[in-house]
Amino acid sequence: MHTVTPVPLLPVTVSAGFPSPAAAYAAKPLILDDWLWPSRASCQLVTTEGESGRYQVLDQSLRPVAGDWLWVGGEEPLLQWSGECDRRLLAGESATVVAASIRLFRRRPDPGRQPASIHDWLVRRPHATYLVKADGRSMIAHGIDHGSLLVVDRSSELHDGDIVIAGCSDGFLVKQYRCRPPRLVAGNAAYPDIVLERAPQYDLDGVVIASLTRHRG
Repeated sequence: MHTVTPVPLLPVTVSAGFPSPAAAYAAKPLILDDWLWPSRASCQLVTTEGESGRYQVLDQSLRPVAGDWLWVGGEEPLLQWSGECDRRLLAGESATVVAASIRLFRRRPDPGRQPASIHDWLVRRPHATYLVKADGRSMIAHGIDHGSLLVVDRSSELHDGDIVIAGCSDGFLVKQYRCRPPRLVAGNAAYPDIVLERAPQYDLDGVVIASLTRHRG
């Protein structure tokens, strides 16, 4: 029988930070499938046309409510449901509620529309991986929203352009790492770069493998 190793969900948020080391002791184990699509029998995974590394979790069991994002086809943009019929729906096109979205930062093979396990797809080294939620919108350009669940691998080799968790005694951040010069960059122009040569107090704690955002549930 196939078994999945849960990874710790830290009981704090990262500024987008990461908890003090003491907080890690209160972490709860979590399997990503349970958080992302508990109604997996009615869910499927699709890719957004022309957007590498972006996936939508569709749930056919959900009826749309105002504010929902709807999937109307691979070549069509997502439609935000206003509560009234859209012309594309009136024309007979089917639409499915987008229950969640995934932004993949590290390469993974195509999981197909109904993968056996999202957890196994994203978590390669369970004992070096933790989960933490993002707080704020400074990384929204990278697909990290307020409340997004980040999959962090502490054993991954660091590369230019990686999304990383960086921490110091004052707290922890999620940012993009750029190497020339070594600095931490936000996904929002309103936030200044952190040049690591001038901020030696920051340590890089791990590489963010993926960002998972639930829109419903």
